[in-house]
Amino acid sequence: MAIRNILYAILIGSFTYGGCSSVQHISKTEIGFESVSSKSDIVPDVEITSMIEPYKSTLDVQMNEVIGTVSQELTKKKPESTLGNWYADAMIAGTKKEGHPVDFAISNYGGLRVPYISAGPLTRGEIYELCPFDNLLVIVDVPGDILDSLLQQIASSEGWPVSNGLRMVIKDNKIASCKIHNQSIISSQVYKVAMPDYVANGGDGLKALIPLSRIQTSKLIRDILIEYAQETTRTGKNISASIDGRITIQQ
Repeated sequence: MAIRNILYAILIGSFTYGGCSSVQHISKTEIGFESVSSKSDIVPDVEITSMIEPYKSTLDVQMNEVIGTVSQELTKKKPESTLGNWYADAMIAGTKKEGHPVDFAISNYGGLRVPYISAGPLTRGEIYELCPFDNLLVIVDVPGDILDSLLQQIASSEGWPVSNGLRMVIKDNKIASCKIHNQSIISSQVYKVAMPDYVANGGDGLKALIPLSRIQTSKLIRDILIEYAQETTRTGKNISASIDGRITIQQ
């Protein structure tokens, strides 16, 4: 279809020119849709098809590269999920590789753009579907009192992806209890929290994070996930995650 070819052209353009330009993020946008016929009698645009074909072939090879094997379906759910746990733990591994140890990692729930990753071969393209945006890894110095507000935002949303080491109980969309590495939060302590730059820059209502000291790395979250999968594969293991009680809801 002509529309699909146009989408390929847009994706190819982002690969071709994205590495040479600064990263920008849309903080607010209006979303709409228009019904498009998918009848088989629609003729592809020959000019566009011929223009993108050489790039499409190269792109297909890259996106179809298998970077690991998923043991069981990884799903996105609240308050805690296998996909969210794997995602957040990958961020922790990424911060260590960058030489920036952190207390824990979080991602906004909407940052995971697919509902699941199927069991079986995992391709590079599937990670691009999971993380289609150029979000960068940021380590933010969060004082304990502001951290409480951050975690309350997670509680009010009934759970975000968080890394191992954080344990939170939610009741009536509020924090009932929370510990980081088995320690209660100290309001005077500063915690190092890894997160996407979208969150660090006030996304999802977290404007209190904007003025805080931070280290903005040059690593895309997407690349961190790819490297995490590849390193797991190099050790001879399959990609997996489990539910281990990071966030629970008390009735």
